[in-house]
Amino acid sequence: MTQLKTQRSATFIDTAHVYLKAGKGGNGASSFRREKYIPYGGPDGGHGGKGGSIWFVATPNVTTLREIAFHPHITAEDATPGGGNRRDGANGSDKTLYVPLGTVVKREDVVLADLKVEGQRFCAAKGGRGGRGNTAFKTRFNTAPKISENGEPGEEYEAWLELSVLADVGLVGFPNAGKSTLLAAVSAARPKIAGYPFTTLNPNIGMVTHKGKSFAAADIPGLIEGAHDGKGLGDTFLKHILRTKLLVHLVDPAGFNGMKPEKAVRVIDKELKEYHPLLAKKTAILVVNKSDLPEAEKVHELLQKKFKKREIFLISAATGKGVTKLLDRVIKLLPTLKAEDLYQAADDNVRFATKVSARGFTIKLTDENVFMVAGAGVEKLIAMTNFAQPDSWDRLHRIFRTIGMDKALRKAGAVAGSLVRIADKEFEWSEAPIPSGKPGKFAYKYRRFDEEYGDKP
Repeated sequence: MTQLKTQRSATFIDTAHVYLKAGKGGNGASSFRREKYIPYGGPDGGHGGKGGSIWFVATPNVTTLREIAFHPHITAEDATPGGGNRRDGANGSDKTLYVPLGTVVKREDVVLADLKVEGQRFCAAKGGRGGRGNTAFKTRFNTAPKISENGEPGEEYEAWLELSVLADVGLVGFPNAGKSTLLAAVSAARPKIAGYPFTTLNPNIGMVTHKGKSFAAADIPGLIEGAHDGKGLGDTFLKHILRTKLLVHLVDPAGFNGMKPEKAVRVIDKELKEYHPLLAKKTAILVVNKSDLPEAEKVHELLQKKFKKREIFLISAATGKGVTKLLDRVIKLLPTLKAEDLYQAADDNVRFATKVSARGFTIKLTDENVFMVAGAGVEKLIAMTNFAQPDSWDRLHRIFRTIGMDKALRKAGAVAGSLVRIADKEFEWSEAPIPSGKPGKFAYKYRRFDEEYGDKP
């Protein structure tokens, strides 16, 4: 167990599949003031509290999604119900989780938020509002209402978190080209450096300060041919250079695995383009590393002839030769370049849109000959209705009639005895008078699933 924990603590995780469940609102109370010498005390039921929400907050103090990935079930606290004497319930506590800068929150492939700035907050799941007590339903026509609402359920769904690190400069190239050596030479980062390929298994970021200018540089694991199709480690980490303004392409003059430097440059260019067209459009500087090797100068001259439109530098990251000249060019280029805004967060209407008609609900006749009514508004109404109160039934039907559901169901073919299903509740269509006793209105008889249909949802 100790060994497992050690391995986990060192793991870099940049994606997380999480299950979010915000807190449920507290139920409202139906209560009446009953005190001696006060014969008409009236309703005094308090409202339920608001359920806790789930927040993601961006911070530079966290660099991986490891903790969230290992604890994917995220739940906020439910609120407490209201009580008599106008006592409102307590709100549920919010759940706050800290994520790295550059975390993208998605739901069903829709971008909900792109957390790039320190302290930026995003409410990923909103807590349900508290149900109203019967004090809220008092009018001059109904001075003693026996109606209260259940609390609204909190938002609940599955989400994907993806980390796309924020860096100004991305270091790319074949394995063992010297990317980690260069990052260690120009910053305080200390990536693993060894004389064999694939020593870098996770992205490394370092802050580089040169002549009073600072920028962040990211070193990703070495690419190989076919990386965009999943070969090697490149496809896993290429997304971490999508936000960069400038690419520094390091070339080993000795080539890689029998591949000549000229071909190696073309292969890397192709892999970047195949992964994302945006990478092919980024400004890129070619850097021939390891200038202390005998063939380095010849390779530098050859690449200058083959790639005349590109800037090419000759350096030695190990000795520092030529590095200052390279950094001079980088700090001059960066102010002229702009990072693309890759992740546009959808607005609230798109984020949690339910496919309904203009009237707020849809009606569909299922194969079981049940009229299925769907719509965010009516489903929330069902969840917040207290079916133990006859007056709540009367109110529910009035709302259905007001929004045109009665008329729509009749037009869809509903007759006496037809079954109508809304969320997890099922009703029997009837033309009997509603509890108010007023004739000529349609009514519903509630049928409980657990009594008549067992475990049927």
